[in-house]
Amino acid sequence: MIHSLRKQNWIAMILLPILFSGILVLAPSNHANAQGNRIPAEELKEISRLSFTLRDAYQTQYTIFIFAQDEEISTLTEEDLWTNNNPGDPTYTGTYRAALLKKGAPYGTVQSADIDLHSITLPQTWHYTIKSKEKLTPDMLFITEWGSSNFNLAKPFIIRSGVLQPLKFVDNKGKNINNFYPAARESGIRILSESRVQFKFYNNTVFKYEIETFKLNISKLELRLTDTRYLNFNQPTWPNSGIGDRAYLESLKNSAMKGILPNQPNIKLGMTHKSMLNTLKKAKFRENGEWGAYYIYSQYAIGFDSYLHELDNRSRIMVFNLFVEQRNLYPETVKLWLGKPQKEYLNEAEGGYDMIYKYGSRTLSFHYLEEDEQIYLITIY
Repeated sequence: MIHSLRKQNWIAMILLPILFSGILVLAPSNHANAQGNRIPAEELKEISRLSFTLRDAYQTQYTIFIFAQDEEISTLTEEDLWTNNNPGDPTYTGTYRAALLKKGAPYGTVQSADIDLHSITLPQTWHYTIKSKEKLTPDMLFITEWGSSNFNLAKPFIIRSGVLQPLKFVDNKGKNINNFYPAARESGIRILSESRVQFKFYNNTVFKYEIETFKLNISKLELRLTDTRYLNFNQPTWPNSGIGDRAYLESLKNSAMKGILPNQPNIKLGMTHKSMLNTLKKAKFRENGEWGAYYIYSQYAIGFDSYLHELDNRSRIMVFNLFVEQRNLYPETVKLWLGKPQKEYLNEAEGGYDMIYKYGSRTLSFHYLEEDEQIYLITIY
C-alpha cells in the first residue's frame, strides 16, 4: 500500500511539471513583449491612453502611462458638460492601470496602485499633475471625478521609492477623512512651500469659497489638515496674504489668556479709562450698553464698568467686543482648532447662540444668530 502511494506520488511529480509547462505554452499573453510586470518603453507609448511626467522627492523624473488591456472605444451620443465634450467625440472604457517608466529606462513597471479610472474621453484636462515648489517635495498626480456642479473629487498620488502611491487625507488629529477631496475644476489645487497643499472649492451651503491646507507626510503617505479659511464669493482667487483660521484662533486664545486686546497688546482688561486714553485715541462713537459704556472703533468695542455719565479716570475696562463678520468664521471651525467648548447654548435673553471657552479667569466667547451660522461677534472678558 505504501509502495503504491509512493509510485503514485512519483508519477504525479513527473506529470505535473509537464502539464504546467503545457499550460504556460498554450496560455495567451496580454502583452507579447511583457516580462512579468514589466513592459518595454516603446510598447507603453503605443498602448497608453494617457501619460504624465512626474518627479519624486529627489527630483528623479518618471513617466506615468495609463492603459487598459480590455479597452473599448465608442462615441458620445450627447453633450458631456462635465468634460466639455460634444456628441461624436471618442470615449474609451476599460480597467485602467498605471505603469511607471523611469527616465532613460528600457522597461516600465506596472503599478499595483488602484487609480480608480474606468473611462477616458479625449481631449481631457481633469486628470493632471502639479509640480512641487522645492526639493524633497514630490510632484503630485491627481485623478479626479465629478463631485458636484462646483467641484471635482481629486485623488492624489506621488512617487515614493520608485512606486506610484496613493495618498490619504486625515484631519488635524490624524483621523482618516478619505482618499479624495473636493477641488474646483479650474485652479482648485496648488502646492506651497514646506510640502503644503491647498484645496479650494465653492461651498454652496455657505455661499463662500472654502480653502483647506494640508501638510504632506511622505513616510505616512498622508495629507494632514493644517489650516482652514473661507473667502467671500467675490474673492475667487487664492489668498496670498493674511492668516488662516488656525493661527487666528490661536492668537485669540492667547489674547484671552493674557486679557489683552488682539493686535493692541498695550490695551488690557482692568486698565483704567485714563491709561487707555493715554494709549489709544478717543473713539468717535460712544454708547451705553446693558452693563456699562462702550467706546466703539471700526473693528472692535471697549466696554467699561461705568456708564457714560459716570466715566472718570478710575473707570476700568471690563470687556472687548470684536466685530468679526468679515473673518468668515464658523462654529465648527472654532471647535476644530480650539477643541470642545465649555458651554454652547441658545441665549434667549440676548438672541442667538453663545459658545464659551474658559482660560483661567478669562473667557473667550463666540456669538452667532442661528445654529452653525457665521460668527459675527467675539467677546473677551
